[in-house]
Amino acid sequence: MHYTSSNEAPKSYHLPAGDYSVTIVEASETVSRSTGADMIKLTLDAESADGSQSTKVFDYLVASASSAWKIDAFRRALGHEVVQGEPVELAAEDLIGRTLRARLKVEEFNGRANNKVEAWLAPLVGSGNAPALAPRASAPTAPATTKQEDSANEPF
Repeated sequence: MHYTSSNEAPKSYHLPAGDYSVTIVEASETVSRSTGADMIKLTLDAESADGSQSTKVFDYLVASASSAWKIDAFRRALGHEVVQGEPVELAAEDLIGRTLRARLKVEEFNGRANNKVEAWLAPLVGSGNAPALAPRASAPTAPATTKQEDSANEPF
């Protein structure tokens, strides 16, 4: 093998902790391995303000009572009005392509720094991040049996 050496620093695969616009590039409905609850797995593209760096960030919205606060914050970041006690259905396919704001933190995993969503942030006033699609109100239903568990590398 022949190659030409480089003095460039290795590419960073994370952004410094801070507030970023993130775009949902993938969203899939699945089931949490740890709780058995419905879950949406999000793949986000986060980019620095100057566009010089970007990274993929993964987040998980688990439909459990202990995680309702996180889904509420996510919906607020989408520009949805959150009404306490209202049953809501989020469809993964409706989320793809949406851009919202998130506070990212840096975590170390297996010796490598990665970004994680620390908080979902409300849209900036006048940012045009009003919801393109309102969430679907729904009556509680039995969990679907057609959802499959994802690979073993998911934390939930």
